[in-house]
Amino acid sequence: MMTLKKLALAAAVMTVPFMAQAQMQSLDDAALADVTGQAGISIAGNFDATIGSIVYTDTEAGVTDGSNSLSLNTVTLSGFNISENSPLTIDVVDNKLEIGLPGINGGVSVESVKIGANSIGGVAINGLDMAGSTVKIWGH
Repeated sequence: MMTLKKLALAAAVMTVPFMAQAQMQSLDDAALADVTGQAGISIAGNFDATIGSIVYTDTEAGVTDGSNSLSLNTVTLSGFNISENSPLTIDVVDNKLEIGLPGINGGVSVESVKIGANSIGGVAINGLDMAGSTVKIWGH
């Protein structure tokens, strides 16, 4: 009896792929006019980030005590919002990866800027808007 059940189950499993196949049908011009397709991806969302420090060191100076470095400390990117109505887009155009940048609202702040151990203040970037910019990437 168990062998019969196993055989029936195996037969049922083997017929599933044939049942799942749809029959191909041709489309007339009117039906084809209603068909749409999409390519590429869109990205929207809210982004916040903090970077502990970004340090540039002049290695050609031969100084090893850190006095020949520039550091940006506690870098914060806040309130970066990309709307679903105007998303970042990624597509392939003429064999090139094309990234369309939308209007991005948000700010960048740097708590302290130091040269060596000496602080020269902080930095804030407000009202960053890269709308309409396009980046193209391809191999060569």
